[in-house]
Formats: sequence, C-alpha cells, structure tokens
Amino acid sequence: MRCAPLLLLASGFVTTLAAQTSGPPLPRAIAVLDLRFDGEHANVLEPGDTAVARAATSALLAALGAAPGVTVTDSARVAAAVAAEEAGGNACDHACALRVGHALGARWVTNGRLTKTSNLVWLLVAELCDVATGRPLLADSYEIKGDATRMAPAGARVFAHRIQRAIAAQEKP
Repeated sequence: MRCAPLLLLASGFVTTLAAQTSGPPLPRAIAVLDLRFDGEHANVLEPGDTAVARAATSALLAALGAAPGVTVTDSARVAAAVAAEEAGGNACDHACALRVGHALGARWVTNGRLTKTSNLVWLLVAELCDVATGRPLLADSYEIKGDATRMAPAGARVFAHRIQRAIAAQEKP
C-alpha cells in the first residue's frame, strides 16, 4: 500500500522532468500584420482604396480567428509592435514581420499587400512565415478582378484557408 503514493509521485516527477528537458511547447499563435495598400502603380487613386485593405485584413483576421487550434495575436499588440519597428521611417518588411512575430511570442507571422492597378484589377500578395526559422511556409499571389470591396476580402479568406492547411501540414510529424 505504501508503494502506490511513491509510484504516483515518481510518475509526476518523470513527467515534469520530461517537460523540462523537451522545452515548452511552441505556442500556436499567429501574428497577422495589416495588409498594406499599395497604389503606386494605380491608374486612378480613390478615397476608399485604403478601406479595401482594411476590409481584407478584417476578413483575414475573422477567418483565422475561427480556425480551430490557432490563436490570433491581439491586433492592437501587433499594431503597436509594427509601429515601434517602423519608428525609424522604414516600412515593415519580411525581416521586420519576423521580429514582430518573435517579440509577440507568435509561432507564425503573416503579412502582405493589396496593390491597385486599376478600378477593376487588384493584386493580393501575402506570405505566412515560421517565426523560429524565418522561412516562408506559404507565399501566395491572387489577382482580384471586379468589385474590390467584395473581392479583396474574399481573396483574404482564401489566403486564411490556405494558412490553415499550411499550419496543419507543418504540425504533422
């Protein structure tokens, strides 16, 4: 009878020791940087163009927020980290996105841009990177044609679904 409590204690010690030696599990958090609007090559810029990028970012965040097993890092924390990185005057690029993801303790980071070429043609370019390795897991480019206020969020949702599949594939042993 006296051996049972000792066995349970020893079992707990081995479990604790194994957890300490293998390191803590990596968080399943993703830092989503706002999609940037790029109108440099647009034939006509309009006041609502930047709202298209905001709507696409919202759709991306919503789709990833609904994904099982993935935690989306708080947008305000991401925005603050990006603002701190950009304080020197440079836009947040790939290396910056990785630094932001690392600073926030995220396992993955995603960033991208929406480029307007005309009223009917936009381009969504975005990537998902593993923060620890710095390597892209997914790099996508979508040509968006039609009403950008509807199509850009739809493209962002497609990207979110591809992110979910890329994360699931990375998680498989």
